[in-house]
Amino acid sequence: MNSPSSPTSPTIANLAPAPWFPILKKSFTKNFLYTDDPVFISMSNIKRSGDASMHCLQFLSFLEDDPRFLQFPLAMNDNLLMGDIKSDPNASLSWTMPKSKEYYKLTGKFYIASAPIQVTRFPPPRVINDLAAQEFWEKERIKQWKGLDDKVRAMFTWPSRGEMPKADKVAFTCQSLKYSVLDPRKNNKTNDAQVVHDIAMDNFCLLVYKVSEVEYFDYSSFPPKRTLYTLKDNRWISKEANP
Repeated sequence: MNSPSSPTSPTIANLAPAPWFPILKKSFTKNFLYTDDPVFISMSNIKRSGDASMHCLQFLSFLEDDPRFLQFPLAMNDNLLMGDIKSDPNASLSWTMPKSKEYYKLTGKFYIASAPIQVTRFPPPRVINDLAAQEFWEKERIKQWKGLDDKVRAMFTWPSRGEMPKADKVAFTCQSLKYSVLDPRKNNKTNDAQVVHDIAMDNFCLLVYKVSEVEYFDYSSFPPKRTLYTLKDNRWISKEANP
């Protein structure tokens, strides 16, 4: 079996609005908008060995500029997740909405938006926007980094997730990291805290998921309803399916 090729930045044509996006956004509002707890989504793809991988990804945000994209945080040194994404960027996501009794199965492809100094073979995707892909996603990456909680930001100074044996306690010394940026108009001297911040920020990537198919299951009433949304020739097609 041929190994999957690296994703490329697709050419954008005029797209019809994604009919599933308002439904998903409404579900998210009902279930998660008013909680401070992190939201996790199950992800699965195929490893290089042929086995199925399973990860829980922390949801970061929707991309308002283009509703086909979901954003997740990714550490450049997360060898487990990074390795599975590189082995096959095509993946499925499973998102349960317990309060509203809904379920979404998403099919699509991952892209990585990393710091300019990082080298990956996964260019960020183009969006319906006048900016170049690299410029757009770097602005988005900085925006999301700035919006992270201080404790979450600190985790990007830690060793690679899930690796054993566990690193010494000193590797987890940073427990909180405030957003910091040097003002080029001032004669700033880089201090140790700024160095730590910049290293952590360079480790922070956006794991970008481009949706190409959605299965929506609503079991809030009986009989339940199942709808499939597929993207074909830049048009979304919706079809009712057996529940």
